[in-house]
Amino acid sequence: MNIFVIHSGADTEVVEKHIGELKKLSYSLNPLVLRNGNVFWKHEAAQKIKKCQIAIFFVGENSHASPNIEWEIHTAMKYGKPIYTVKLDESFRSHPSLIVRDAYSGLPVSYDKEVTFDMIAKLISDHEKGDYKIFNQDIDKINSSVLLEQYKAFLQTSEDLVSRRQNVNSFYISVNSALVAIFSFISALEMEPLYKLSTSVILTMVGIILSVSWIKTLISYGDLNSSKMKIISCIEKQLPASLYDAEWAALSDKLNKRKYVSFTNNEKNIPLLFIVIYICVFILYVIFILKGLF
Repeated sequence: MNIFVIHSGADTEVVEKHIGELKKLSYSLNPLVLRNGNVFWKHEAAQKIKKCQIAIFFVGENSHASPNIEWEIHTAMKYGKPIYTVKLDESFRSHPSLIVRDAYSGLPVSYDKEVTFDMIAKLISDHEKGDYKIFNQDIDKINSSVLLEQYKAFLQTSEDLVSRRQNVNSFYISVNSALVAIFSFISALEMEPLYKLSTSVILTMVGIILSVSWIKTLISYGDLNSSKMKIISCIEKQLPASLYDAEWAALSDKLNKRKYVSFTNNEKNIPLLFIVIYICVFILYVIFILKGLF
């Protein structure tokens, strides 16, 4: 589990002590802490915030007045990361930038969730055990037939996700193929060179924007599907057979020491290929037009 740690430099010693206690709970815990004295700390912070599952804000005495902490909080909000605040002392003030406007009511609400250190420790421990608060009652009290029906319904949403993903791929492939065909059609027309150049610029920009959007959509589908698989795995532990875990074990055994490449990473190569095509075609376009002008 990746956690991004937000804190004031003055609180480094006590924060490091808390992080050390958290690491004892989970060997897979990966605290993402900024290095001191890094000139390009904002770039480093942005990259680490992207990677984290949650951000933990340790509130110190002067944290509320720190512009650097404000930037980190806004960046975590930008990437939609949940923020948990832990006050190192109850008298310390939280950062005012955590107060945002509710999208529906317009009223000021707190973006973060204020918790104690023990609550954070439990959150990390539950994540380590794969406890995502799936069950609303004790396991021994759950009706197995009802659980099976819920499992089948949730499994169907995973299959529907795969179908929607294929439709999205088909849509983007069709649109990008059409843009490449328009490029070829325009090149055959008798037009002023400058008109051709301006049209090629527009088509290139549209194609690249579409391809980037395609990549982001694939990443979102991949993340969502990964989350569904984790939940399915948790539910299967209460059923007679853990089929998906067994399938992954069989795949790992087949791969042996070879690295597994996910569908998402493979699919992302297609929009990347289109981006390369757009850039190459645009460069060739410019070369031919300039030759025609001079």
